[in-house]
Amino acid sequence: WTDGLQAYREMDRDHRTVVHKERYVSPDGVHINQAECLFSLVQPWLRKFRGLSKQGLEQAAHTFGIIRSLNLTGASVDITIDCLVMGAFRSST
Repeated sequence: WTDGLQAYREMDRDHRTVVHKERYVSPDGVHINQAECLFSLVQPWLRKFRGLSKQGLEQAAHTFGIIRSLNLTGASVDITIDCLVMGAFRSST
């Protein structure tokens, strides 16, 4: 979910928007505040990388999503590290 900014339209992902000028809540029930809140959490986390390629940005966003999901479910640090390590060494075949 994004705020409908033109730059997001080029993404190769299922991309949905909440455009505040058109409506406050999407047909799926997502509020613009939810999209803005998530971006406010992602932005400082991405800032530490000091610039990323498109591929690096996508990988960083996926990593953030995994870490956030595990954190919201109350997963322990050990489980989080195990998940990240398993993803890093996954076979590409």
